[in-house]
Amino acid sequence: MRLLQVSLRSLMLYALLLVLVSIPVSFFFIERLLNADVDKSLGFRLDQFEQHLKLYESLADIETDLAVMDRLIVDIDILPADQITKRVFRTVERYDSLENENRPYREVSTGIIVQGKKYQLAIRESLLDNNKLVGTLVLVQALLAILLATGLLLLNRSLSRKLWKPFYNTLSQLKAFQVDKAVSINTEKSNIIEFDDLNETIQHLTERNRQIYLEQKEFIENASHELQTPLAVFQSKLDNLMQRASLTEDEAQEIIDLEEVVQKMSRLNKNLLLLSKIDNNQFTDIEMIDIAQTAKSLIQNLKPVAAVEGIAFRTSIQPLLIRANSTLIEVMLTNLFQNAVRHTTKNGTVIVETGEQYIRISNTGEPLTMDAGKMFKRFQKETKNEKSTGIGLAIVKKICDTNGYTVDYHYKDAMHVFTVTF
Repeated sequence: MRLLQVSLRSLMLYALLLVLVSIPVSFFFIERLLNADVDKSLGFRLDQFEQHLKLYESLADIETDLAVMDRLIVDIDILPADQITKRVFRTVERYDSLENENRPYREVSTGIIVQGKKYQLAIRESLLDNNKLVGTLVLVQALLAILLATGLLLLNRSLSRKLWKPFYNTLSQLKAFQVDKAVSINTEKSNIIEFDDLNETIQHLTERNRQIYLEQKEFIENASHELQTPLAVFQSKLDNLMQRASLTEDEAQEIIDLEEVVQKMSRLNKNLLLLSKIDNNQFTDIEMIDIAQTAKSLIQNLKPVAAVEGIAFRTSIQPLLIRANSTLIEVMLTNLFQNAVRHTTKNGTVIVETGEQYIRISNTGEPLTMDAGKMFKRFQKETKNEKSTGIGLAIVKKICDTNGYTVDYHYKDAMHVFTVTF
């Protein structure tokens, strides 16, 4: 198919080049043919004129007649000459007093002898009509060349679209393909073997990747559900142990450590379940939400935790209304605020701002030691805080991607800055 398209394109270019070359060649040969016809007519007139001169050469006033003829007949010149020249045809330009411009002429000149005196005889014929004819023919050829070029281009484009339609259809589906969506790639049958093989391979690869993704997601869902019961039992057993009066101080500390581990596992399990629900589009309830009010409420809840480390909140919040799922928005903002508090230096500051279709959370802190590009990936952690699951920002990114929001991060003036644009 590719060779066919290249052959068609080469053929079209060859035809177009042939037409373009034919225009000046045609002009040259047409002009030569017309000039040859005019030369034949001029030669005939010159022969007749010479014959008439021989008939009246014996007249006594032939010189006067020749002078009068030279003045009266515009297309004939008879002038005294020093030598006899051979017959010569050429194209000349002469001034036309009637049209007040130079005109092209075809001229034949030769030397003659009248009553023993030498004369130069020249007879001319206008080429204006011939030039107009040549110009018209060249114009017609140029128009044909333009029409041919346009037709060839349109034909090439039409053939290209027809030949490449299956490829671009598959390409557009590949660009829109998302492994976490239920939409699979449906390719159309074509008459091109190479495209059919490509489509079959693509369908096989995408379907296999999607199947692997679904199996992994199902495993995470099942594992998270199955972990809920043993985690609850484990937490209950720890609570019972804490109630015993015979506990030593060391035993109590070990139970507290175990409880922190269980709480972390419980948070991680809930986050994995949340990601699974987002992937399954289970948060379908949409309502009008005031981001400013939600942010103020969450900040108020976090202030006691932040105060322990001397962290202060500064806000510049204006009403910001969007249509979204309230649970997802609350989870997203909670994760961003908790992340800011967790990574703020002691006695530092967290700044929350809202503007036209965006919310920005900034916090003081040291520069990142990890690659910022990995920040929104799962289980990537900058801090060594044992309470961090390394999945909070991944949830933020997932919520933004699902709802068509954008989340950006940059570090400037010793501040970590996260911006969500709705």
